Amino acid sequence: MRSLKLLVRTVLSLAMSAVFVWLSLRHTDVRAVGRAMAEADAARIATYVALLLVIHLVRTVRWGLLLRPLGKVPFKRLNSASAVGWMLLVLLPLRLGEFARPLLIARPPAGGGQPLRRSGALASVVVERIVDGIAIGVLGIISLRMLGQSASGNYVEFARSASVLVALGFLTLCAGLVLAVFFHDRAVALADRLLRPFSPRIAARATGMLDAFIGAVHLGSGWRLISFFALTALYWTLTAMGLAILAPAFGFNALTPLMLAVILTIQVVGVMVPAGPGMVGTMQFFTQAGLSLFDPGGFSARGAGFANTIWLLQFIVQVGLGTVFLVAGHVSLKGLLGASPVEDEPPPAPVAP
Repeated sequence: MRSLKLLVRTVLSLAMSAVFVWLSLRHTDVRAVGRAMAEADAARIATYVALLLVIHLVRTVRWGLLLRPLGKVPFKRLNSASAVGWMLLVLLPLRLGEFARPLLIARPPAGGGQPLRRSGALASVVVERIVDGIAIGVLGIISLRMLGQSASGNYVEFARSASVLVALGFLTLCAGLVLAVFFHDRAVALADRLLRPFSPRIAARATGMLDAFIGAVHLGSGWRLISFFALTALYWTLTAMGLAILAPAFGFNALTPLMLAVILTIQVVGVMVPAGPGMVGTMQFFTQAGLSLFDPGGFSARGAGFANTIWLLQFIVQVGLGTVFLVAGHVSLKGLLGASPVEDEPPPAPVAP
């Protein structure tokens, strides 16, 4: 049954990707796209790859701050789980790799070490995603408002609506999480009352998972919280810088920082759509949609070359980093797909100050 579900999900994800690949390339000559990619400035390509490695380091350190209350995690273990986790997020369809990082970091390393609570590791990723969602939504709203009529084209209303919906959606999740933390027992009791009429067994299992998850949400000291938000700002700034570095290699020389912020927003909103492995199709189409707000060549061969180069380089770097740590034996994938994010947990480690 599990294999059948995975097969169905994979087929659906590939169909979704195929639709967006077609939308991305329908007005272009694929050979012209290939030529645009091949003729791109090699120095800018190399700089972008180097920046992707820095971005990996920043988001790994940032995640480590969220994990610190669970116990001390050596950087080697943190970096390995981060690299392999992001690789699985790229490779598995329909964003099924979202659980990979918390499951990997919760396991003790091969050489021995303290296991972490899965609920705490999962909570760290949820907090990370919520903060990123709010940040990218607010960034899009502010940038589009400041740009005014400079943003135009078929997708401008989509860009405005998507920014607002993403910001509101993640702010709602944030508010719900805060309320659940402050009213822990009531939240668990409410979940039990809602689920018990359907199945007492499912209710008991779900409320146990919810109880463990809410109890694991902990950001630690004020300085750690400030550092987390500072690294979040740095992470998204570097990501936008990557677009600025790569865009001139395809002839897009007039993009301002605010325009790049909008393109980044639409790109990130797009990859939230569950699609095939590597987010193929969604990454390209939504990057081009954002670009088309400021340049009529967004869906030209140059625009498709720009979007596909971003996708290809990110795919190579993320899969390459994960493969290095897998081959080195720092991380094992054995039993990962069948593991629950919060069940069968080790006893909690002392909370770090």
